[in-house]
Amino acid sequence: MLLTITGSSAAQTPAPDQIADLNRICIAAQGDRARAAELAQAAGYSQTPPEMVPERRNMRDMVGFMKTDAEQARIVLLGRSTRRLGRETVTLNLCAVSARPADYRALQTRLRQMIGFDEVREGGGDGDTWAWLAQDGGRAPVRNLNDANASSLAATGRLRIVNLQREGPGAALIYATAVAED
Repeated sequence: MLLTITGSSAAQTPAPDQIADLNRICIAAQGDRARAAELAQAAGYSQTPPEMVPERRNMRDMVGFMKTDAEQARIVLLGRSTRRLGRETVTLNLCAVSARPADYRALQTRLRQMIGFDEVREGGGDGDTWAWLAQDGGRAPVRNLNDANASSLAATGRLRIVNLQREGPGAALIYATAVAED
């Protein structure tokens, strides 16, 4: 079953386009870069030349897509990050939707409503981070992403992470699937 960020209250406001794009591109692809690229193009994004793809710390295999209108520029970035966590090596398959300008507080409030559980308490990194283990029919929230816990959770192949970060006058929403390397 595809897990998307959804809320339970009918009184909630519609998701901003940035969250909708995170759902329809990143979460729908579930870590499959080729599928995310297809979904980005289907959503009206155009692939950017490699020299226009922003560099990100600890990232490789970066591919970018852009969509602009009179009010906002949005970028979808696909990449991989390999990290050493204790004795284990974990690869994060990342898909991000960045927008400039963006209302960070509005995104933060809406994500909290939509996700429906508290943020990670330990090891979440920069910004606001939510994590869960995908399971049949739902999600099991994760509150601790310290190195040892993140490594063991990645080994299940079911760890999913959403992170919201400030980027100047904009914001980045990042979705990651994590896998432990053999």
